[in-house]
Amino acid sequence: MSQHNVSIFSMPQEFPCGADSTCCGAIGQTDEQLQMLKDGLETALEIPVETLNVKNGADMKAHRKILELTRSFGWGVIPIITVDDQVVSMGAPTVQQAIDMVKTKINNISQK
Repeated sequence: MSQHNVSIFSMPQEFPCGADSTCCGAIGQTDEQLQMLKDGLETALEIPVETLNVKNGADMKAHRKILELTRSFGWGVIPIITVDDQVVSMGAPTVQQAIDMVKTKINNISQK
């Protein structure tokens, strides 16, 4: 595949209402979930995938669109996957869903 910039915007998993609360579930991803998604994309696409923490101000300075999405829709949209700064996925896709969406986006960009 031609070279594109693929990024995963995520956040460490946390429990806003407490780990034992029944009112809401966890938000964010575990290190293992994030690594599985990253590894799956890199293997299938044969390109490096950048991971960025949406709660790290330094990571997000150049990504205002992603911050606007999290402010508008809440932390449930994390992870957000982009190709060349275009949003491809919001929410938690399976690894195969993420691969399919990114491949489709790259193919669409390449055809233009």
